[in-house]
Amino acid sequence: MRPTLVSIPIGDHEFGLHTYGLLVAVGFAIGILRFWRAGRRMGFDGGRLLDLAFWSIVAGVLGSRLLFVALNARAFLDACFVPSAAATTRFSGCTAALRFWEGGLIFYGGVLASGGVLLWFGRRERWSFWTLGDLAAPTLAIGHAIGRFGCFFAGCCFGAPCHAPWGVSFPPGSVAFDELQAEGALGAGATHTPALHPTQLYEAFGELAIFALLLILQTRALRRDSRAGSTGKRPGLILLVYAAAYAGLRFVVEVFRGDAARRYIVEWTAPAVAARLGLPAQQPLLLSFSQLVSLCVLATVAAALVWRRRHPDYAPRRAGRG
Repeated sequence: MRPTLVSIPIGDHEFGLHTYGLLVAVGFAIGILRFWRAGRRMGFDGGRLLDLAFWSIVAGVLGSRLLFVALNARAFLDACFVPSAAATTRFSGCTAALRFWEGGLIFYGGVLASGGVLLWFGRRERWSFWTLGDLAAPTLAIGHAIGRFGCFFAGCCFGAPCHAPWGVSFPPGSVAFDELQAEGALGAGATHTPALHPTQLYEAFGELAIFALLLILQTRALRRDSRAGSTGKRPGLILLVYAAAYAGLRFVVEVFRGDAARRYIVEWTAPAVAARLGLPAQQPLLLSFSQLVSLCVLATVAAALVWRRRHPDYAPRRAGRG
């Protein structure tokens, strides 16, 4: 693990290039490029697409960080007002909530904020929200996958203790090591965490699979529309497939998570099931905050699909051109 990719000494201070922040930036860059190129092929104005991408990213980062800070408000308040040897100054502790490049973003918060920007921008430009959603869905999947690799290198969003051969141990300086040490789960002379489920990789590879599926659906839709000489079927299906697929993936991955950032609505354990999954017997399997959100997303997608079937003649406003 390399939470800090490289350190650059400047005067008396040393500035580190965090692997997490770098990969999140790479994910944004690849996502924007793909969004722009696919949008241009669909006839959208490239400049306005870049404007939309920029404000969506700003809103996404703010939304995902705000939700993380809200769910961990006590820890951030303690970092600011309770003296700690880890903070060189009181000011550094109080700015912990701003240092998102060190880890600590909740995807659902970012999606809600970015979705609001997408809706507002679409109304302003008279573009179909559903068409924009279909365009953005594969971009979200590939960008999120790369960002999860960043989580792996930082050690955040880590898993519960793993009894399977693919468990991963994190070194000092990683979020996993520091968090488990603060909880007293590691011995004084520990040099690594115990083997943990690499939940970051579970989600990253799952997102790559979702990206491949959405790319196939999008390519087929573009070919069909090109042959038909029109917009073809009603837009929005690719966005709904992405929402359902990610919600299902996130619900499953949450079972294996072990970081304290999660919050449980209900703690339900099943020792026999946990043992079969390579988890500690008393590891809660349900119901975390993110699992509840995932269930809400799945219910919303199901309702949208039912509504689309009952209203086959409904056609949303077409996407703007030029």
